[in-house]
Amino acid sequence: MAEPLLSLTDLSRSFGGLQVCADISLTVLPGEIHALIGPNGAGKTTLLNLITGLLPVSRGTILLNGIDITRLSVPQRARLGMARSFQITSLFPGFTVQENITLAVQATCGTSYRFWQRVSASRTLQKKACDIMARVGLEARAAVTASRLAHGEQRLLEIGMVLAMAPKLLLLDEPMAGLGPESSRSFAELIGDMKGGITIVLVEHDMEAVFSLADRITVLDQGRLVATGSPGQIRQNPVVQDVYLGTACLI
Repeated sequence: MAEPLLSLTDLSRSFGGLQVCADISLTVLPGEIHALIGPNGAGKTTLLNLITGLLPVSRGTILLNGIDITRLSVPQRARLGMARSFQITSLFPGFTVQENITLAVQATCGTSYRFWQRVSASRTLQKKACDIMARVGLEARAAVTASRLAHGEQRLLEIGMVLAMAPKLLLLDEPMAGLGPESSRSFAELIGDMKGGITIVLVEHDMEAVFSLADRITVLDQGRLVATGSPGQIRQNPVVQDVYLGTACLI
């Protein structure tokens, strides 16, 4: 078996006397889609915040590619290949789709916009931006400002900006929240197309999408790990059925 890209060992977080994550240990393998599911308040977003460094851990360790990142800052983790999208879309609303993605590419490449610059550098940025727009299906919307995009398109643009970072590990926090059926299907297809190329940790309440996309699923409840396994194993797990899914969800 391949060495894990992400390893969590006894990860815990407390706010005063309230423990919101307790002794969570799990691994995420290179190229897999690993879903985190559980009831509201189970600790899923808190766990993502611990992994990305938005919250400090109270106890435990986090390894990324074998490197201990437990005490590293968010920017330091990003430089090691970690990227994240949030439940609330964060874009430059007055900029066009192409400008948003080009800025993300530019930040990743370490270049800057100057009046006098090499034409090849500008062309390289634009080529990368166009490739990403095509990948997320927004090439026809390149000249549209982000504020005028539909909600589903804004989510796709956010993913495009994240992909500009060429991440090794991508954490998605409810990416299909608020999307209609058609937009959800398009987004699920995009995530599926990433499988194998980018390692993904996915928090999502759309169980149809989770069970069709995930290689493995981890179930949380009240800040604790209930079970980890393949979609088939999770479907048949009686504890998971009782805690979260319910018999009707498993048919």
